[in-house]
Amino acid sequence: MLDLSNDQAAGLRRILGARKSRYVSVLTALEPAQKNLVLLNLAAALVRAGNEVQLLDASLNADGIASCAAQLPTPSLWQLACRQGDAQQAVQPHGPGVRIARLANRPLSELLGQPDDAAKLSQQLQTLSPAGQFCLVDTDLQRDNPFVLPELAQGEMVVLTASTADSIKHAYAQIKALHGQLGRRPFLLMVVGATLAQAEKIQQNIAQAANHYLAVPVRFLGHLPQDEHLARALQLGRPVVEAFPMAGASIALREVAARLLNVGQSQQTAASLLER
Repeated sequence: MLDLSNDQAAGLRRILGARKSRYVSVLTALEPAQKNLVLLNLAAALVRAGNEVQLLDASLNADGIASCAAQLPTPSLWQLACRQGDAQQAVQPHGPGVRIARLANRPLSELLGQPDDAAKLSQQLQTLSPAGQFCLVDTDLQRDNPFVLPELAQGEMVVLTASTADSIKHAYAQIKALHGQLGRRPFLLMVVGATLAQAEKIQQNIAQAANHYLAVPVRFLGHLPQDEHLARALQLGRPVVEAFPMAGASIALREVAARLLNVGQSQQTAASLLER
């Protein structure tokens, strides 16, 4: 049977024309399996909106997003940077429009010993994610600090949280930690396993605390409700937006993808005006 989804996505990419790469770092207060499920399904939603998505594991965790690849992505970008290899050698395809790679196999604080080491790794990252691609970065601040790379330090920050008190506290703690490192910058919050009303309330509470104590804006990216279709799609080995497009989770993911796209388009428009 003819698969029109890829043709439609390619057509959208041609219509949209040249765009800059989007680096979106994901800070998570979720369990690893739940976080990986969100990342994979969000990537699929972005693909259906006409994008190519690179999932980059910068977490150094055995259960990071790289563990979802059919084979562990080897070598890492850092290993290729050391030998001036092709960044595409680090990539494992993961369904239409989605690829997975690893940033490094050890903490960057141990690897970036020379002044030009970070520049070499940045060059590999830029080659990995050419213009027009989304790069969703799985991060774990307790394991490594990928924000020494300017592409990530200057990119967007998404925080994933559940609706439990512990998860919300952990999410706020990560916002506070990154604020201490990079200074004031906006964050986008996505609440998982909650209704829209619950998610909006959680965002309001975190935003009030972040604004009061840090003067940091935390904006609402969206929510992912509890939905049995997520588990059913996982069993089928397919993203929920493709297997069950009218499920509540699919609708919510498409809304999150649309908001993320709108944020990036607004930022790129502002940047282009400044360059004139």
